[in-house]
Amino acid sequence: MIYVLDAGPMIALLAGEPGAEVTEDVLTEPGNVCYAHFINLAEVYYIYHRRGGAAVAENAIQDLLDAGIVAREDADATFWKDAAQIKGDHAVALPDAFCLALSRRLGGTALTTDHAELDPLVPLGLCPIKFIR
Repeated sequence: MIYVLDAGPMIALLAGEPGAEVTEDVLTEPGNVCYAHFINLAEVYYIYHRRGGAAVAENAIQDLLDAGIVAREDADATFWKDAAQIKGDHAVALPDAFCLALSRRLGGTALTTDHAELDPLVPLGLCPIKFIR
């Protein structure tokens, strides 16, 4: 199965927060492939940079890559316009829109913690959405 990780599950994994075990299970389940768009990785990076500087942020990203998350750099016009349309049509953060757009592109499931923004989108069927907590 294909998963696309929003920043929330990656931070939960790194920090041992609630839901970390769900993220770890998704990463270690045989046959699963887990991706993160660079916009969502940038969210993780800046949060860890604020917490401890560049070295801490670099280590956090490396830990995620070592855990098996595959970074994606999709930035073609079709892709970013899909993300922009999601953002324009729904009250979601731009990084969440990129996560959803990548999930749609890859035929995967978005993995997130963002109930407030994404619960209303579940019944719309933009893509499958799984919450880690």
